[in-house]
Amino acid sequence: MKERKISFEIKMLDNMIERKLFKGVNKRKLTNTQVRILKYLFDNKDKVIHQSDIEKEMLLRRSTISGILNTMEKNNLIKRLDSEVDARKKKIALTSNSLNKHKEIENKMANFEKVLLNKITDEEKSNFIKIIDKIKENLK
Repeated sequence: MKERKISFEIKMLDNMIERKLFKGVNKRKLTNTQVRILKYLFDNKDKVIHQSDIEKEMLLRRSTISGILNTMEKNNLIKRLDSEVDARKKKIALTSNSLNKHKEIENKMANFEKVLLNKITDEEKSNFIKIIDKIKENLK
């Protein structure tokens, strides 16, 4: 039997998750990364978030995030506000439009999590998380 490579399996799993999870969302012209950014901003809405915070969270380059944020701002999903602390930085904030989309995205993600974890025990989930954390640590 041919040995299965972990990196290949993770990439295939990621592709499957992206396709399935964001299937309906993409009809609304949101990219997978935009959805993840909106979720991050909503989860941290009580904090001041700058572009550099999003870069670190998404593990993407400045130019990539800058382009995505430009599109999101043009589509009224985020707004950039002057920072009170550093004039060189802009705070990234949600708009009322993106707040309205949030509930739909959250519901879709909660339902998807149930599908994803079907027939997975709590112990298996815990072990999987431990392994993922070790792999992430190895890649730092």
